[in-house]
Amino acid sequence: MKARCWVIYLLLHLTGKVSLQDFANKFDRVVGDSVTLPCIYKLQSTDVFWRHNVSRKVVSIISGKPSPESQDEIFRNRTESFPSEYPEGNYSIELKDLELTHAGIYTCFLQKTNEKRKIQLFVREKPEKPTPNQRNSSMETQSLKIMPFLIAVLGLTLHLI
Repeated sequence: MKARCWVIYLLLHLTGKVSLQDFANKFDRVVGDSVTLPCIYKLQSTDVFWRHNVSRKVVSIISGKPSPESQDEIFRNRTESFPSEYPEGNYSIELKDLELTHAGIYTCFLQKTNEKRKIQLFVREKPEKPTPNQRNSSMETQSLKIMPFLIAVLGLTLHLI
């Protein structure tokens, strides 16, 4: 009986880890929020470039210093990097006061090694406060999504008995 419980625990634990890995490079925010986009390398570099949808310049770090001069207009006064973290290989940035136009693919490019990290940002309108009926239907939908997984785990458990 204990072995069966451990198998179920292990399955649930592993399933949780897989789903976290799938969403590690995706962020979902609403208009007005802030988000920190991670970019951490084992090596430090003097030149790192953040781009939005390939061509828009978000932040350029040149000779180890942020260079806002060539920054695209939609990112002006909305980005912050962390120069004290550069020596540790951390070139993450924070985007503030998000707008719908900020949604897209962000690329952190480390020039020294030609490495790229891609992050997808989804930005949506702020939701209206749900009515009691909307909350219940949302919970029902969530329950329906987890049912096949629970049935599979129950089937496996019964099979092992």
